[in-house]
Amino acid sequence: MTSIPEYLSEISDEEKFHILLVISSKPIGAVTKKYLEMPSLLHVHVCPTGREAIDIVNKESFDLILSDYDLDDTDAINLHLNLQQSGINIPFQLFNITDRDREILTTFAQNPTDESSIKNDINIIFNELSQKIAQSIELFRTRNRLELYTRHLEELVEERTRQLQEAQRYAVIGEVATMIGHDMRNPLQVITNMQYILDSALNKMSPEEHSILMKYGIRDIFNRIGGEILYLNKIISDLQDYSRVITPEREITNLEPLFEDLILKLSPPDSITVIKEIESGIRIRVDRLLFMKVMENIITNAIQAMQKGGVLTVKAGLKSDNISIFISDTGIGIPEGVKARIFDPLYTTKPKGTGLGLAVCKRLIEAQGGTISLKETSSKGTAFEVNLPV
Repeated sequence: MTSIPEYLSEISDEEKFHILLVISSKPIGAVTKKYLEMPSLLHVHVCPTGREAIDIVNKESFDLILSDYDLDDTDAINLHLNLQQSGINIPFQLFNITDRDREILTTFAQNPTDESSIKNDINIIFNELSQKIAQSIELFRTRNRLELYTRHLEELVEERTRQLQEAQRYAVIGEVATMIGHDMRNPLQVITNMQYILDSALNKMSPEEHSILMKYGIRDIFNRIGGEILYLNKIISDLQDYSRVITPEREITNLEPLFEDLILKLSPPDSITVIKEIESGIRIRVDRLLFMKVMENIITNAIQAMQKGGVLTVKAGLKSDNISIFISDTGIGIPEGVKARIFDPLYTTKPKGTGLGLAVCKRLIEAQGGTISLKETSSKGTAFEVNLPV
């Protein structure tokens, strides 16, 4: 054979094609190993039987199996079938040479000679075999890459289709939300005005008239009307927040007093202990109104989850290039089957709710370049994390 080019001699053992040669003739096996390895592109391991080949392949990794047809314990076809049944999926090639070439190899293996005609035949035999081996391996790898690419393309198409369907669904929800929010706002304003007029009239009544109305629980009815008005107003606000284009008006805000004001506004019951762990002096650049709306929603959910009392924890601090806000409770937790859908619009497990609260929170936070995620939930409580850019 010709001398080995310098760049081939530098190929590491890991970069070579690893071949398992299964052949019962030791002399031909030795010659084949020697001449296939000469260009430094192949590393050949030789074994004499099909059974031994299966044991070796189960322990080591090979790029191709090259098998003589007739083996001491089986033949190449049965060996290939046994390998496939064992789940071994690598290229399999027959050591397929003519009777004349086999005679040449047998003679040469028994008495190596430098006779130019025989050497030339030997080189031709193994050059052709090396090319076939390399082609088989490359074809197999190309086919595998194509299958992986096809599978990946199918996944991309499926994901893109899902995204388009979801975007279409959200667009419809947005249109309906806009329509409902607009149509509800006017009658709600009328009810609010009427409630204010009735409340004012109640305050102007004489003590006798006032006591009669109190006797029949009119004040409680008015308070109940006021509570329901606030609830309807929240629904409308959520609908409008979900459907409208959000353009945050950001300002630098000190986080600690912001949470102080929010906790004071929400006034958790005495049965709930509030723990605040906020890094001193930490400042955040957000739309204060939108940010407060998100925090109020999450904390309100946490309070509602602790009907029998518990611990509400609010933590905030720097985390890499973000400001991390961690809100947790010791309430009843979120059911396992619900976790994947908690940020979906119109999905709720509450008997009274629109399912827009967390969907709106997600939209408001993402509009400011941040993320919101459910970090953990169990029967021992739930934790949400909000991350916003520093």
